[in-house]
Amino acid sequence: MTKNIIDKDLSLIELKERLKQEVKQRIQLEEELNKKNYESELILKISRYINSNLDINELFQRIAVVIMDHLNSYGCAIYLLSEDRNKLIPKFVIDPVFKKEIMATPLDVHSSFTGKVVKAKKSMMFNDAGANENGFHIPGTTEEEEERIIAAPFIFKDEILGAICLNKIGPFFSENDLNLLDTFANNVATSIKNAQNYKKFQSELLERTSAEKARKASDKRFMDLRSNVPVGLFRATPEGKFLSANEALVSMFGFDSEQDFLSASTTKIYPDINKRDELLIILEKEKSVRNFEVILQKKNGEKIWCILDINTIHDELGNWKYQDGIVTNISKEKLTERNLAKTQSRLATILNNVPDIILYETGGAKEFVSDNIVEMLGYPAEDFINDKNKFNSLIHPDDREYITKKIAEWEKREEKDVLATWFRIKKADGTYIWIENRMIEITDKNNVKYHAGVNIDISNLKNTEEQLKESYSTLQRILEETVQGLVSAVEMRDPYTAGHQRRVADLATAIAKDMDFTENEINGLKLAALVHDIGKINIPAEILSKPGKLTIPEFNLIKMHPQTGYDILKSIEFPWPIALIVLQHQERYDGSSYPNGLKGEEIHIKARILAVADVIEAMSSHRPYRPSLGIDTALEEIEKNRDILYDPNVVDVCLNLFKEKGYKFPKAQEEIN
Repeated sequence: MTKNIIDKDLSLIELKERLKQEVKQRIQLEEELNKKNYESELILKISRYINSNLDINELFQRIAVVIMDHLNSYGCAIYLLSEDRNKLIPKFVIDPVFKKEIMATPLDVHSSFTGKVVKAKKSMMFNDAGANENGFHIPGTTEEEEERIIAAPFIFKDEILGAICLNKIGPFFSENDLNLLDTFANNVATSIKNAQNYKKFQSELLERTSAEKARKASDKRFMDLRSNVPVGLFRATPEGKFLSANEALVSMFGFDSEQDFLSASTTKIYPDINKRDELLIILEKEKSVRNFEVILQKKNGEKIWCILDINTIHDELGNWKYQDGIVTNISKEKLTERNLAKTQSRLATILNNVPDIILYETGGAKEFVSDNIVEMLGYPAEDFINDKNKFNSLIHPDDREYITKKIAEWEKREEKDVLATWFRIKKADGTYIWIENRMIEITDKNNVKYHAGVNIDISNLKNTEEQLKESYSTLQRILEETVQGLVSAVEMRDPYTAGHQRRVADLATAIAKDMDFTENEINGLKLAALVHDIGKINIPAEILSKPGKLTIPEFNLIKMHPQTGYDILKSIEFPWPIALIVLQHQERYDGSSYPNGLKGEEIHIKARILAVADVIEAMSSHRPYRPSLGIDTALEEIEKNRDILYDPNVVDVCLNLFKEKGYKFPKAQEEIN
């Protein structure tokens, strides 16, 4: 019987683990589906626009704003190839500081990042691009922060038209970002070509009226261009008689020839005559119409969704002579839109049944909380809809001030991104769980603002975080103990300088604190100082403790200790450049020292601090070959050689420590914590 109970318990555990895995997979599926749906909406939104717009500047503006927002980019530049195909000419730029400079700076196809994309005819991302490819340093960033660049070419029927390039600082671009940008670029390429062709088309129209002499040649070019435009073009009378139509329009409506199409009245292609009347009213009032969605009818009776862009043409007396228009078939986009609606419905069903996730909308015309809140907190959704303060009342008292502050800061922002907060919430059984709240602000069609978001149970994540903190503390302790062991090894070889490294470490960290180094940076400097003479372990003890002057060979052997220390430490994976600091601690500001004759800022700042601390401690301590020179003499040395041997900023801070703040070295036997 006991065995049956154990087997049953094991089965329940296995079932629980399988359920956890299923939940995890379903959450991942939901996140991926949500992201794909959002990207599909973006693609649909921009596709519907770009397929019906021939204003290239407006087109670039729309594209840039949408893709920058989605990819969290601070800058965007759109380039078109020069006639000689060696330069990328900037046509549109969004940049917070250098817009004018970038617009005035063509890129070389053979050397720039964007040029590489054009030459390769494929999208690329450069997550370690270094400096901005235009050569401008981005305000607010440091030299250590690298530029992230992602670019995609505009390709129309294997012809490279140009490229779009986005920039950001921070998280890397992903393969998904690259694929999305590539999709946008592919859609945009046709529209760019359309806009270029349409611009030529308009130019040709003007040329036809400018001189009779060029009429025949202009007519031929006009007809060739008109035939190649992939959207429908027409001219018609106000009464509905077609005067001309290009091949794309004839084919779109299933007619055999232009004459066949011209014989049909515009009323024949409108299955809903009321829509045509609505269009005519707008044209009479506004003289033009843009993005007019309508269902039209092909010759065989098939219905298609179209977008119309029409301008009316008037004579000198203001009489309406005819109308010129563009027809774009958007049936595929409409099908995508319907499929997207179905997907969204399925997604809502999934989200309502995924545990550990709550969806909500609050402050709008209709409050909403997903039903699965009862699974997470033990309360029905109606409790939160009927009582708007219910959720806030369950927040842990210690977290309320934090939440209030974060929301207040978020509300002040002009452009509100996603507000993400972590806090504890009380369940119906009295226990608390950790949740992550991701909230956005939405404005509906009535200009009413409301909040929508998702709450995710992250209790397991917080538990894991605490475990990681404990593991990190253990590793930090082991690292410090290892360094102390190395320090002891050096002092056993050179008993006359016992405590030297510890005292140097104490002074170096005091200098770093006054220079506003972070705690993490100070810890790295402290460890480097504690082992800066580790290389002396390879030097004979009789040389280290020699009371007299060293010979040239002996001194040359001493000069090898930074390189030896570097060789010992370089294979240890410290979270700081310990080996490099040890290698450079004997370098001097004017480049006059060893091992590599570095100077100025070629020397790591922590090595420059260590150099000053090392000199002060060495001169003020007893050595086998001389008594202590005293702290005053040591301070005179660094002040005299300020900006010559030693970094002037480090010297100033060190002098201030001793003269104004009364700094003193700790006693030799004290441990530096």
